[in-house]
Amino acid sequence: MKVLLTLSLLTFTTNTVIAQSCGCSTMLESLITKTESNYAGFIHKVKEQDSTSYIKLKAQVRKEAIPISFDNCFSILDRYVSFFKDGHLFVFESPASPTPKQSDSIALQLLRYATPTQFEKAINPQKNVDAIVGTWQNTDYKMAVIKKDATHFEAVVLNSKIEKWKPGMVKMEIEKNEEGNYNIALYRNDFAKIHFNNVHIYKNVVLPFGNYRFIKTSPENAELNYVNANNPQLPILKPIDKDNVLLTIPSALINGAYLDSLLQRYEKEINTAQNLIIDIRGNLGGNFIWGKLYDIANTVIVPPKIDPKEDYFFMLASEDNATYFANFSTYYKQQKDTAGIQYYDSLATAIKRNIGSILKFSYYNPFPDTATRVVQAFPKKIAIIMDKGVGSAAEAFVLWMKENSSRVVFYGDNTYGMIDYQNINMVPFGCKENTTYYFGYPTLFSKDIKTNPLNPTGIKPDIYIPQKTADAIKWVLKDLAKKNNLALNNKKD
Repeated sequence: MKVLLTLSLLTFTTNTVIAQSCGCSTMLESLITKTESNYAGFIHKVKEQDSTSYIKLKAQVRKEAIPISFDNCFSILDRYVSFFKDGHLFVFESPASPTPKQSDSIALQLLRYATPTQFEKAINPQKNVDAIVGTWQNTDYKMAVIKKDATHFEAVVLNSKIEKWKPGMVKMEIEKNEEGNYNIALYRNDFAKIHFNNVHIYKNVVLPFGNYRFIKTSPENAELNYVNANNPQLPILKPIDKDNVLLTIPSALINGAYLDSLLQRYEKEINTAQNLIIDIRGNLGGNFIWGKLYDIANTVIVPPKIDPKEDYFFMLASEDNATYFANFSTYYKQQKDTAGIQYYDSLATAIKRNIGSILKFSYYNPFPDTATRVVQAFPKKIAIIMDKGVGSAAEAFVLWMKENSSRVVFYGDNTYGMIDYQNINMVPFGCKENTTYYFGYPTLFSKDIKTNPLNPTGIKPDIYIPQKTADAIKWVLKDLAKKNNLALNNKKD
């Protein structure tokens, strides 16, 4: 394979101006201030613990940031927030779109390969090179990930629905890190370069990061049968046989109506199946999409009555939190709900009066759930398959199912452990010219964070699936069959 052009990125004109007045040191100092004033985990993990390692880290990143430009600051910023080991605390890189002229200039200087159509044939025999090597695709792209050296790879476009992206262009630069995961530099559709660190492959075929998700189509893997290769974000539902229905939910970054429509379309099959298998591996969270599944799984007739005076979370009072919750009243103004407006306006005032203090918090909800629920006859058993890629809203789904359904059996591995701190607020930081980097932090934390923490260990399954199992779905089907046969034999006895 012959390289046509050497990779040489053109710096955006806008970022060049920013770099002169807003270097990486400025961005880092602002990030440190934002973290220490907004993130309650700073109190729990630094102030209340031995702070030696944190102080050492700050000194290291401050020194390393001095010569680094604004454009190349992501790795230092990410290294700082990674100290806290909380998936809800992060730096998100989202530069403003370049002008068409700038975009075309960058495209001309991207690394390109002469014969991209040969990559697929070339990588098929390389099954033991690295898990990242192979062909990957999503709705817009099909790419070949090829090996450059022991730790570096490139994703080369094979075909694309995006007009300016041609076969042979490098879409991603990939580096394998010390943890065995991947640091990815991706060129957006407009050719702006963005970074994602510590990306992991799930189910042997799923590569999710940010709003992106790719499916590995070759070398072939059994798990490819359980994903939507054309649109990897979407769930799939299919009856396996008369006793088993499979539902995969790879992401909660979808419209819940899509999942609801799928469940409605297969309502008859679900309502007659012995087993419903729900595969949520690699689901890093997102929106609340689980309502109809709660109805299907529920075995609690009357849920505990909600005390409107009880607080369910804590928060660290900060200026950013005051602004964030004050904005909640906008929704209730649209609903003309004066009580809701007053609730959040009062909360914002209380936060401002108690900056730096820990406050109790509950969401305003004028309609507490005290209704009697229905328990469906089928499915008799619900198997949920999870792994270390299950986090945030997906972990909340797991916890609800544990508390409200006696039919659920959890298979797989521990979840991510990304739920003790929750509810993300995204804010800019650094100098006023910064329109590239954003700080995401959790505004709330659970009441039992010290007595029953889930971060970073995660939620344990009932049954661990052996590591390197080629087909987790078939493994679970066999285990369910054993349990069903055992139950039948016990009835006969």
